[in-house]
Amino acid sequence: MSSVEERNTKVLTILDSLFEAANNSNYVANDRPFSKSLEQLFNTTAWGFREILLVVVVGIQLDPSFRASKALYDCNPRAIYEGPIKDFLINKGIPHRKSGPLNVAKATVGLDNTWATQRRPANVATETVKIVDYIEENEKQVKARAFSVGVSIMRKLLEQRQRLEALSVQIEPSEDPDLLYHFCYELVTKTPDSGNTPQKIAAFLLKNYHQFMSTGVKVSGEEDRASVTSTTSKKPGDVNEERDGSIYKVYEVTVKPFDLARIHDSYDCLSIYNSSHATNIKEVTIICRPKDCPEEMTISSLHGYLGSYSYQDVIYYFWDIYEWMANTLQRMTAEARRGFYTSLNEYISEINTAETVKLLWKQLHETA
Repeated sequence: MSSVEERNTKVLTILDSLFEAANNSNYVANDRPFSKSLEQLFNTTAWGFREILLVVVVGIQLDPSFRASKALYDCNPRAIYEGPIKDFLINKGIPHRKSGPLNVAKATVGLDNTWATQRRPANVATETVKIVDYIEENEKQVKARAFSVGVSIMRKLLEQRQRLEALSVQIEPSEDPDLLYHFCYELVTKTPDSGNTPQKIAAFLLKNYHQFMSTGVKVSGEEDRASVTSTTSKKPGDVNEERDGSIYKVYEVTVKPFDLARIHDSYDCLSIYNSSHATNIKEVTIICRPKDCPEEMTISSLHGYLGSYSYQDVIYYFWDIYEWMANTLQRMTAEARRGFYTSLNEYISEINTAETVKLLWKQLHETA
């Protein structure tokens, strides 16, 4: 067995011990010194903070001399999270983010107050540092304190899993475009979830439209979260239409201002994609709210189509997200609308979808 395999086996053994203790009502975790801080970590949509703490706990169990406040990367956080920790969370059906802890710990030496002031939300990062300090302040109790913190994290994760599972909705797929538009409008308006909700809705609409019209067009973007940049995903837009392995139409979906800075970023990503794939994409469709359009664009006299903005050799066309959703639903076949409804429900039922989205989805069906 290689050293990597040995380490991964040890990590899984540690996680199994935390899981077993978390499910043992007789195990009392001494969480009073850090319980309030831990509450903050579970009352934020930035899941990476609790996940980086789980990495710290595992790192200390592997090597009690490891100090996250001084040298976080001594425990190889990327390797142990992307490998055994994430596998464990997936196997146990525990909510997690793809690279959550790595995003909040990017360009970090140690988890200290300097790091906390550079993160958002800063108050949650500060509470994370407090827990790390609690673990490390007593040299003789570092491993025991880390284990206690790990058990408390695991218990909260299991509580969240149970709570989220209870929010799943069993549906009879609907083909009513007015009802489906109402659901989409409410979700986008009330629970955008950092842009994930509108991006998923747009991708599911286009995917099912093409699938049930047998156009042969493939839609990409439904598998990504809104936090994934075009550079990271190696795609030129949030949602893309592809044929014969090549992207020919690009969409950006947002409920935040799509100003000149974002246009410049989009143009750079598009240029990189065109250069590396020998394509010549010169148009991008922006699906957004009217208030998110750049002031500099040429305004349209139409209702759904808001206007355009030319930047160098690329034209950006802006569409009202609500009009676009309604129009796309009307263009779809009844079967495609049922497929869209099923896709959306499956996404919202996933364990990693935000609780606020699940709650609203359940409420919409209770009042429909």
